[in-house]
Amino acid sequence: MNGGSYIALSGILAEERKLSMVTNNISNVNTVGYKSSNADFAEFLSPKAVSALNSGTDKPLVDKSYPIILNTYTNMSQGALKKTGNRLDLAIQGGGYFVVQTPDGIKYTRNGAFSLNQAGELVNQEGFPVMSTNKKPIFLNERGSNITITHFGIINLTDPQTNNELYSGQILTVNFKNPEYLSKYGDTLFSATKSSGKPAVNQNPDILQGYVEESNVNEIKGMVQMINVSETYNNMIQVLKSYSQVNNTAINTIGAAV
Repeated sequence: MNGGSYIALSGILAEERKLSMVTNNISNVNTVGYKSSNADFAEFLSPKAVSALNSGTDKPLVDKSYPIILNTYTNMSQGALKKTGNRLDLAIQGGGYFVVQTPDGIKYTRNGAFSLNQAGELVNQEGFPVMSTNKKPIFLNERGSNITITHFGIINLTDPQTNNELYSGQILTVNFKNPEYLSKYGDTLFSATKSSGKPAVNQNPDILQGYVEESNVNEIKGMVQMINVSETYNNMIQVLKSYSQVNNTAINTIGAAV
């Protein structure tokens, strides 16, 4: 296989990864709290190209550089806030993440479509407990409409007999120095990474009760991306086929009987 074939193959692999991300973004256009994934492309210089560059030669090289995905990241821009009227639906205005306990440890999310399980525990859509500011699950002993949650995440239950508000805990939210480098865990959960930095308690959260944050995927832009990536991918396939035909022709010509 010649250098041109390797370049085409490298491009195909990179476009496959990009197409997978774009397709997954579009499939989650209606997923509450979903954040779209993106990729940065770059060129990888071949050893021959590096050697030529260091020596100062201007000799053209077939396998000078290869297209690669340099890194992937998440678009953490806020999605539209949708009013649902459900008292356990919560949305964070501005920065911040809810904290949930999963079998694989603590995870973070912008998906505030919460509910109460049979034990009266506040959980997310996957059934994972939502954490309070004291780093423990939140249990509410009432399942009715008397639950109120303030902008700071303070939960109050109204006593139906006295009409007094009873404090029932406070929802924990955190921030990150570089949230775009959080690692995805499923569709709407994230894990902290070295690049994202450690979570810091959000001292001034702005939580809206009765709202959820919609996906930040731009469906039209996503469809355009998918078309462009598909065209590039198909072009790379044709280039690889052309190199293959050239190789076969050369082999058959050189190996032919004289």
